[in-house]
Amino acid sequence: MLLGAAVALEVLALAGYANLFRYILRVLDIRMRLLEVWSITLSSLAVSHILSAGGVGGWVVTYNALVKHKVPHGIVFVAIAAQQFFNYVVLWVFFAIAILYLIVVRGSDSILGYLVGIVLIVLILWLTLYGVYLYNRPTRLRLRVTQLAHLFNRVRRREVIQERHIDGWIDNLLIGMRRMVRHRGSFRTTLLFACGFWFFDMLCLWCTFRAFGYTMGLGHLLVAYVIAYSIGTLAPTPSGLGAIEGLMIALFLSFGVPSAVAVAAVLVYRIINFWLPIPPGFVAYAIVRPGRRPVMEGEVETAAGEAVGELDQTR
Repeated sequence: MLLGAAVALEVLALAGYANLFRYILRVLDIRMRLLEVWSITLSSLAVSHILSAGGVGGWVVTYNALVKHKVPHGIVFVAIAAQQFFNYVVLWVFFAIAILYLIVVRGSDSILGYLVGIVLIVLILWLTLYGVYLYNRPTRLRLRVTQLAHLFNRVRRREVIQERHIDGWIDNLLIGMRRMVRHRGSFRTTLLFACGFWFFDMLCLWCTFRAFGYTMGLGHLLVAYVIAYSIGTLAPTPSGLGAIEGLMIALFLSFGVPSAVAVAAVLVYRIINFWLPIPPGFVAYAIVRPGRRPVMEGEVETAAGEAVGELDQTR
């Protein structure tokens, strides 16, 4: 019964993710039926769960599927960039809340804990303000993102982030953000759908613990879930496979959860969350038939230039 509820909650999470993308397309004046968006979303997730490419494989599927639906070339990249932005902004806000929770609950018994808490609060506020500053200064934003990508690639000793695409992605993101700003209520709605995706997925994890007879505190659940996804998604495996499970189990054990329960609940949750959407995703892929055309050299940058005119025409 509870595992069935967990599956239902995961379906609601996927609905939030699909509706987030559909709403962004609607803001960009691209009308698509919910079934079409569901098919594209499921096929994209299935590919990203199989291919170890930081989700790029899923983006390519989405790109080809939208182009096949005759969505203007430039707007496709704007939509994908905006979807990823809002989705992960919510995750990182949850991450900041989780860190603060850890400090208050676990670090309040020492002066060092308070000092660390003050430093992290100041750091989070500074990052937020600096992000707003960079948003209003695109040239400096490109420079900082390129520097971070270069550093990340050096640490990984391979080109995980393709630096030549950074300018194009930032241009597309800024174009989409400007359009979202002009559309009344768009930020509230997109953030609501993104929160729905993470919230229902988190409740799915909570239900798997209840299925094994253990009631997980919401504070500890939030901390383990958010930290595992925030860090685990940077792993080289498809969608953080292995890294997310390992981090979750380690954090739950540190919170006093019995090892057998922690391992069983996390693995069952990942079956529902990671593996279960793959079969319907491949069925959706066969329906969508997005093709296999890769993103060509300079295509992201070209799309950014086209998007301005395409969005002006849709006003």
